[in-house]
Amino acid sequence: MKLSKHVLLLISAGALLCPSASAYYHFLRYLTRTAPFTPVPSKWDLNTLPNKTLSYYLSEQGPTAIAPNDSLSSILSEIRLAARIWNDVDTSDLRVAFGGIAPAGSAQKGPGIDVVFSDDIPPGLIALGGTSSVGAITAATATTSAFVPINRSLVMLRRNLSDQPSFSEAFFLTVVHEFGHALGLQHSLSSSVMSTQITRAASKASPLGADDIAGISLLYPARNFLSLTGTITGRVTLGGSGVGMAAVVAIPPSGPAVNTLTNPDGAYRIDGIPQGQYFVYVQPLPSPLDGEASPANIVAPVGPDGQPFPFPSAFDAQFFPGTRDPNQAAPIAVTPGISVDNVNFQMQPRSAITVSSVQAYGFIGQVTIKPPVLNRNLGGGAVVAYGNGLLTSSGAIIPGLNVIPIGGSVSLNGSPRPYPYAPSYVQMDLLLNSFTTEGAHHLVFSTPNDMYVLPSAFQVTVKPPPSITSVTPGVDAAGSRVVALTATNIDQNTRFLFDGYPAAIRSFDAQAGRVVVSPPPAVPGQTAAVVALTTDGQSSLYVQGNNPASYTYDAGDTPALSIAPAALPAGSEAMVEITGTNLNLIDGLAHLGFGASDITVRRVWVAGPNRLLADIGISGAASPATTTVSLANGLETLSLPAGFTVQPPIAGKLLVLPQAINPVTGSPLLTAGAPAMIFTLNLPAGITPAGITLTLNDLPIAVSAVSNGQVSFQIPASIASGPAILRLRTSTDAAQPVVFHIEHPPPAILSILDQGTPVDAAHPVNRGDTLSVLTSGLVANAYTGIVPLSGVTLNVGGVDHTPIQILPSAALRGAYEVVFTLNSNVLSGAQLITVTQDGRSASPASLPVR
Repeated sequence: MKLSKHVLLLISAGALLCPSASAYYHFLRYLTRTAPFTPVPSKWDLNTLPNKTLSYYLSEQGPTAIAPNDSLSSILSEIRLAARIWNDVDTSDLRVAFGGIAPAGSAQKGPGIDVVFSDDIPPGLIALGGTSSVGAITAATATTSAFVPINRSLVMLRRNLSDQPSFSEAFFLTVVHEFGHALGLQHSLSSSVMSTQITRAASKASPLGADDIAGISLLYPARNFLSLTGTITGRVTLGGSGVGMAAVVAIPPSGPAVNTLTNPDGAYRIDGIPQGQYFVYVQPLPSPLDGEASPANIVAPVGPDGQPFPFPSAFDAQFFPGTRDPNQAAPIAVTPGISVDNVNFQMQPRSAITVSSVQAYGFIGQVTIKPPVLNRNLGGGAVVAYGNGLLTSSGAIIPGLNVIPIGGSVSLNGSPRPYPYAPSYVQMDLLLNSFTTEGAHHLVFSTPNDMYVLPSAFQVTVKPPPSITSVTPGVDAAGSRVVALTATNIDQNTRFLFDGYPAAIRSFDAQAGRVVVSPPPAVPGQTAAVVALTTDGQSSLYVQGNNPASYTYDAGDTPALSIAPAALPAGSEAMVEITGTNLNLIDGLAHLGFGASDITVRRVWVAGPNRLLADIGISGAASPATTTVSLANGLETLSLPAGFTVQPPIAGKLLVLPQAINPVTGSPLLTAGAPAMIFTLNLPAGITPAGITLTLNDLPIAVSAVSNGQVSFQIPASIASGPAILRLRTSTDAAQPVVFHIEHPPPAILSILDQGTPVDAAHPVNRGDTLSVLTSGLVANAYTGIVPLSGVTLNVGGVDHTPIQILPSAALRGAYEVVFTLNSNVLSGAQLITVTQDGRSASPASLPVR
């Protein structure tokens, strides 16, 4: 595949080839070369994606060399985990899914991301990523802005991964970063995951920053994203003229930054800023480093003539309102749904950029940590920095260099000095106090005539990183394999990854530091790295480095799988059944793919340890071909080469479409005992209900009505929730069987508590209160036992809320406490509150608001 150099972005294994730039600076075009400028981003067209889901396809040609104790299964599991990071952004409407293993040389005609291992990556680089094909501009409508549709994207990984263990922070974050490019994001000056290694402050435990979330959510907004976040706008000028591609950053006293780049006329708009107090500064893009084609490897926006806009000349950085001293910067209050305007900057020119591309490191024992982590309870620690303009050519500190922590709760102990173990680095000793907040903190590197801001220069915690001290296999009472982990500095919210998949926690003993987990399925005999991740962003890799704890799976028979039917005509909508031996399928972990964008897997159901049902659709334009059937289950990726054939289409073939509704409510949720309506194609003209034979899970169903291909019937009350196989035939044809999902009953609100006090008319709540809604009927993930936050919303008086936590109730078995903070936009008085999970809504309850 030939790729344009303008859309591929590079990430290096070495720090000097890892520039930073602006993340939610998307790949842009402008429709004019004069103001006013309306940015036109490149993005995926959700209307062309089935269920707004973009599939990625893994090449069957894997790496040629891997790190010691690594495996192809481990590498693929980390790639799938990286893709899930973007899939799980609940303020983005774009979903990202496993599409299978693509046969070598297969032609892909539809949308998708190709993930390949290649020798065509320059030395010193780990990966390339970006768009490989885009279409013509899609014009704006009454409800949507203009955009350039992405047709296909590519993530290329080096074939020789002998020096890149797949469990490592660097490998994982690189893959997350490259998927971000494939989705439409450029680099970042915010130190988020879309920054390269110069400023990246992401971790495996907390990979996405506020800037990453804003960037992807603005391309594919969902769930009233803009109403939940604030906006800052303004203009950057120099000598009265606008400055294009200046980095404008909103940075809190502590916490992640959000940034953008200015339009060619200097105007900017930072959307997606979480509520809080922010300082705003402007900084020029750093000068190109060796190997870079442009400042920070930014792809410059182009005009209607296809020509790029020029990068700006150098200028002085400054905080609003026009100061280089962060202590004199004016804080700006950001409120959800509100735009703070006229945050303007008048810049001064300079001959060259001196301080730039600064990166910071710390050390835990013999392990180098980036970003540094300082423990507040220890009073501080050392941070080591490297970058342009910090040292003279003789290795002395630049005269007048001052390092200023932002926020006032961190101070410098003494002056910056050359790091004694590596004199090209600068050491700073930082002091923390009891007012120093946990999370990201920022540093300003100031000289008498220059300033450089490094967001998230270091992280502050209140406890050391976790460390796994033992891994002991065992069995539970049912004879199933479990693993006991002992570890330090963990709590009940600690996650444990086995390579790229989290283990399900069975029990937790805080006093003993002991956790019993169910290991995710894997290839028999596979050795998986076991890594603990804590909610403060730390990892056991911070202590154990490239020697993590590990678990070797039991030896056993090789899994085998088959598919039926193994061939279907183009244009089909049908159920396929995967069966096999030694599959150990687990609901929520199993994913099916066909390695071809012409075949869509709409949903899968695990019907047993060796049986899976899937509802698939084949494009009517699909060419006859054979493809690989792929089953990802936990750490395991199984393939059936040439296992499925797309046949020529059959004209007039009877089809049951994948859509169904309750005709009374119009809801797509089907429940036992309720009416249902399905949609078909090519029913014989004039057919009556008596001419249709219908079964649901092999139960005969009476058809009550048929009109224009719509078939109505009553779902039996005895049908259990879960997959229901529907078969429909007439006297002349039979549709392929399809699967519909019978939903659980809707949730129910049992009570509402405010700090443990029951809420009623005599005890109303205040805006900003953190409330707990005791709810029954929520469905937990079958593997993890956790109710996913992403599937649950609350609505109070018409205002949507996102849960902070969903916890099992200690008082009522099977119920959950849905914890949220009441939005300031909720009106006073008795408001209706409801809880919704994946479209199933509880009956409203009353919530009295002061």
